[in-house]
Amino acid sequence: MSTTLRGTAPRRARRPLARTATALTLSLALAWGATACSGDGDEPAGDRTAGQRHTTAAPAPEGPLPTTTTIGRVTGRLAADRRRPLKRQVARVVDGWLDAAYVGGDFPRVGGFRQAFPGFSSGAKDEARRDLRLMTNVGIAGRITGVDVRRRELRLDVLAVRGRPAGVTARVLLVFETEGDVRRRDRVAGRLYLTWRNGGWQVFGYDVSRGRAR
Repeated sequence: MSTTLRGTAPRRARRPLARTATALTLSLALAWGATACSGDGDEPAGDRTAGQRHTTAAPAPEGPLPTTTTIGRVTGRLAADRRRPLKRQVARVVDGWLDAAYVGGDFPRVGGFRQAFPGFSSGAKDEARRDLRLMTNVGIAGRITGVDVRRRELRLDVLAVRGRPAGVTARVLLVFETEGDVRRRDRVAGRLYLTWRNGGWQVFGYDVSRGRAR
């Protein structure tokens, strides 16, 4: 019997800086990201205008279904040729979490889930480890034999300053079905807040919920 979820009511976690509105969150990201974007060799890629929407599929390392990544709202201006690199870079970070936490690897298994946050800041990792049953499959991984991904989507809202992306709100949707002793369809959705630090995009906060999908 599963103890992770009850009925259809989702479990939810809001962690540092994720409690604020998106605009404020991105402003905080800017405060961190502006100095981190100053090096020519380490500058992030980005998007141009809020009126354009492009989609790309970033291959998931182990999952059978790739992540479909879309640029949503862009505040500020970024060169159009930075759109694809930005999506690829952020999707790589998000996929690192989704694969390590929910859909990648072999099942059944136990252990290893505390390392499921490779693209998270040290503070965000600590908080996610406190939410391990929500932010990973640790509660059911020993009782399932496989995971079948049904939906894997990512929409990026971007804040650009001086021609560079300074902050990203990544809106995540993952729907998957499990096989084995626990057979069900789960839906993980929410927002990851990222800023450019130390030569790469990093998650510094999140607002994630999990529940049964229909």
